[in-house]
Amino acid sequence: MARSVVANLDTRTVSTVVGMCVSYVDFARYAAIVKNLRGVVAADLEESGVEESIKWLASRFRYRDLGVGPMMVERFGSKLQKFLGGKPLRELVYPVTQLLEFVDILVKSTGIEKMLAEAMTLASTYISPLMIVGNRFLNAVERLGVEIVRTSKEMDVQSWKLHMRIADYTVLDFYEQCIEEALQVIERASAGDAGLVEEVVKSRAERIAKDVSRYWRIRSGEGRTFLVYIDMLRLVKNRVRDLKREHAAALAIVPAIYIPPGMG
Repeated sequence: MARSVVANLDTRTVSTVVGMCVSYVDFARYAAIVKNLRGVVAADLEESGVEESIKWLASRFRYRDLGVGPMMVERFGSKLQKFLGGKPLRELVYPVTQLLEFVDILVKSTGIEKMLAEAMTLASTYISPLMIVGNRFLNAVERLGVEIVRTSKEMDVQSWKLHMRIADYTVLDFYEQCIEEALQVIERASAGDAGLVEEVVKSRAERIAKDVSRYWRIRSGEGRTFLVYIDMLRLVKNRVRDLKREHAAALAIVPAIYIPPGMG
C-alpha cells in the first residue's frame, strides 16, 4: 500500500515524505536521550496558561529532561523554541519506523488527536510518564484511563517533585512485564489466536488497582485529577492482528500526570 501511495506522488513530495520519516527516526539519538528523560509533554501552546505552566516546570524542575514529539514541535515550534535544548524540553525521535505506524493504529482505535497519540506512544517508548499540560487533552486521557488518582489537597513544589518521581517508578516497575506480555499477545495473534489480550488487559487492571496506593499522601475520593493510568495495550486490543513485534515498546502502562494551566 505504501509503495502504491508513493508511486502517485511527484518526486518533490516523495523526497519531503522520506525526509520527514528519516528526521523522525534515529535510534542513536533515542539511546542518548532515553536514560535521562523524565516525562513526555502533550500540550496546546495556544491555550491560555500553558506557556506559564511550562515555564513553571522549567524553573522548578531544572534537572528533569522532558520530551516533546515531532508533531508538537512542528505545530508550535516558534513558541517552544525557548524551551528546547534541555530547557527543560528535548525534541524526541522514534527509535524505529514501525512506531510511526503504531500512532496511526492508536488514532484509529481511539479517535484521539494524532498529536496526543504520538505523545502517548513516545511516553511508553521512552519509559516515561506522560505530562498533560493544560486542558486540551485532559478529557480524552480521562476517557481512556483505567484508574484516576484524584486529589483535593494543595500541592507545594516538594509534593509535585515527590509524586512525579513516584510516577517514574510506576512506569518503570511495570515496564518489563508489560513488554513481555505485549510480545506474547502479538506472537499469539500473528498465529491466529487473539484471545490472550483479554487476559492480559484484566491482569494489568488488577496491578494498576494495587499501584494507586503509591499516591496515598495526596489521593482522595474526589477532587481534581492528578494522574491517569493508561493501558496502551487495552486501547488497541481490537486491532492486535495489526500489531508487529516492534510495536511492543508502545504497549506499556503509562501514568499521565495532569498539570493545570497557569501554574507559577
